[in-house]
Amino acid sequence: MDYVSVKGMHDIYGNEAAGMSYIASVLKATAELYAYTEIVPPVLEYTEVFSRGTGESSDIVRKEMYTFNDKGDRSVTLRPEFTAGVVRAVVSNKLYATEEMPLKLFYCGPAFRYERPQLGRYRQFNQFGVEEIGQDSSRVDAECIIMAMQGLYMLGFQKLSLKINTIGDDETRKAYREALKTYFAGHIDEMCDDCHERLKLNPMRILDCKVESDQKIAAGAPKIKDYLSEASEKRFYETLSILNDLGVEYELDDSLVRGLDYYSEVVFEIHAIAQDGTDVGALGGGGHYGGLVKELGA
Repeated sequence: MDYVSVKGMHDIYGNEAAGMSYIASVLKATAELYAYTEIVPPVLEYTEVFSRGTGESSDIVRKEMYTFNDKGDRSVTLRPEFTAGVVRAVVSNKLYATEEMPLKLFYCGPAFRYERPQLGRYRQFNQFGVEEIGQDSSRVDAECIIMAMQGLYMLGFQKLSLKINTIGDDETRKAYREALKTYFAGHIDEMCDDCHERLKLNPMRILDCKVESDQKIAAGAPKIKDYLSEASEKRFYETLSILNDLGVEYELDDSLVRGLDYYSEVVFEIHAIAQDGTDVGALGGGGHYGGLVKELGA
């Protein structure tokens, strides 16, 4: 038998290992400039942390998690992303009561998703990110975006494209989902099986579909900006105003929804742009969430 690495996972050594360490050190240094401190949650969590925190309508929970029963017959999952596990750590260790607020935390390490391996996408990958918990304002949203941009520029990227949107508060998303249900109900027979499931669980997920024919249908869907509550509209334009004041260029992208259900209000992605102007894809992204701490028990 030939022993090889598991499909979708790869060995890192030599210059690649040195490069990965360098990337992590630069991003950690950037977070520390903004007064973030490190947290190291475990790789393995009880499955409910991700199903409740990440959202059962997300593709990650529905199709991509490495989930199994341990020897005590408890369902556990290799983390597919960090945020839900970090919030679980904050709640279970009562950091909201014992530490000075707001909590500003960064993390770096491996995560696991069972998806089709392709260029730049593995089933085990490394993720760097930050969470700020205990303070809710448009200034925090803007700071997170600026910090992400700064970290990537410090790594040597010369041209970046910031895409930004808002998915609003609970009131906004409730009205918008109903509008999307009505629109997509007339097209769903032409769409992929995943979109059939998304229509039942959360029609906003359809906007993130990668099937080209479905994207063309989604392009004609109602826009969330027409359903924003007064509070969400005010918050979004406060964030944009801060970016404008600091000279940060951005593109409003009303199809951007991100892939996880805990997001609300401002969401963003940062894309790398090649010298010839080609968008080579997202290097990272994120956004606001309100309610995840409560969802996980605090």
